[in-house]
Amino acid sequence: MAKYIIKRLFYAFLTILVLLALTFVMMHMLPGDPFSTGKAMDEGTKQALRAYYGLDKPLLEQFIIYVRNAMVGDLGQSIKYSRPVMQIIMESFPVSFQLGMLSLIFAVIAGVALGAVAAIRRGRAADTVAMTLSVIGVSIPSFIVAALLQYFCALKLNQLTGTQIFAVTGWGNFNQMILPALALSFSSLATVSRLMRTSMLDVLSSDYIKTAKAKGLSEKAILWKHAIRNAIMPVVTVLGPIAAAVLTGGFVVENVFSIPGMGKFFVLAIKENDYTLIAGTTLFYGAFLILAVLVVDILYGIIDPRIKLASEKE
Repeated sequence: MAKYIIKRLFYAFLTILVLLALTFVMMHMLPGDPFSTGKAMDEGTKQALRAYYGLDKPLLEQFIIYVRNAMVGDLGQSIKYSRPVMQIIMESFPVSFQLGMLSLIFAVIAGVALGAVAAIRRGRAADTVAMTLSVIGVSIPSFIVAALLQYFCALKLNQLTGTQIFAVTGWGNFNQMILPALALSFSSLATVSRLMRTSMLDVLSSDYIKTAKAKGLSEKAILWKHAIRNAIMPVVTVLGPIAAAVLTGGFVVENVFSIPGMGKFFVLAIKENDYTLIAGTTLFYGAFLILAVLVVDILYGIIDPRIKLASEKE
């Protein structure tokens, strides 16, 4: 297992380097630069600022310097905010992480439950409702779901009840957290429920389930001890990408609900051509995604001993 982890960490490092290289190339392809976007200053001042931030150097040299500094935890100074990028990330990421965790918990619990019920009640009303929700979840973008929740739950429902059950914007209180978490989790919930249903149907038709029924085990025992436990394995497999997508993919939802997370800074960084903030947030998101996938791979090996034995034979 240790050899497997070391190998995965090495590939992760190479992936991050490629990600950074592509980010550097693409952000320099954006029109203008950090000092020509909505800023009135003479050319001499612009040249001085480019030299101060090292933007007058060749792109390859900029990339090498940035990688060298990033390896010791220095992601540079934000051009727009005149603050260290790492400081901005450390202040804003906890909010995004909290939103992502709430969304992930809801998506996994509700998705597994919906998928299991849909498989058990295959062809019935529960199955139809669950799969309809899944199709809607993968078809409608999160910003549409966010806007609908704002209108119907935060505006109309509050008007009907005369109390503020849900907040339209903001972050901190529970009534401000629930709608953004639901909006962000909707797509992941749909993916988990469809995957769980397919896996559950496959497990329920397997020989060991038929054997358990022949032995006289109760339906409840068969479902909890055998069916759900084995059917959830594919969900665990995709939990890494789903977790990373939810925890780092709330840009639009954060902007719709005016949440002070990393999404706000990432969007503004692109708008203002803030090269250091773009590179820093991209690096952070990429590393987080790779780490999440690695952790899930390790957990998968712990849950299923056959994965561990296979790696040891290699």
